Amino acid sequence: MPFARRTAALALVAALGAPASPAHAAPHPGPQTPSVLLLTVDDGAGVRATVLTCGPAGGLHPDPITACRLVARVDGDLDALDVDGAPCTSQYAPVVARATGFWQNRPVSYTRTFTNPCLMQRTTASLFTF
Repeated sequence: MPFARRTAALALVAALGAPASPAHAAPHPGPQTPSVLLLTVDDGAGVRATVLTCGPAGGLHPDPITACRLVARVDGDLDALDVDGAPCTSQYAPVVARATGFWQNRPVSYTRTFTNPCLMQRTTASLFTF
């Protein structure tokens, strides 16, 4: 990801995650509350990153509607994701998936190392596919 795009993504996460000023009431949690996650994947050859916004679905993620549905299904608890239990090969090609940001005004901090990309995809479906 080009440096300027990564910087813009980080700035977006910081801006949406900043606490509301006293003059503005904080939005009520619920489907209408904007949520934003910075998603990264490190496969050892480099780090890819994207921004996912939900409420409404958008950001730089290639399939934000599906990704938002996945996160909503576990109410932002990405450790609870377990989409497809199908087997993968035992190939060792570690990949680290990370998500930071806010889901319905609650902080999200997720880091998980998968033995290979197949296991990451089986567990998180398209959330980290970008």
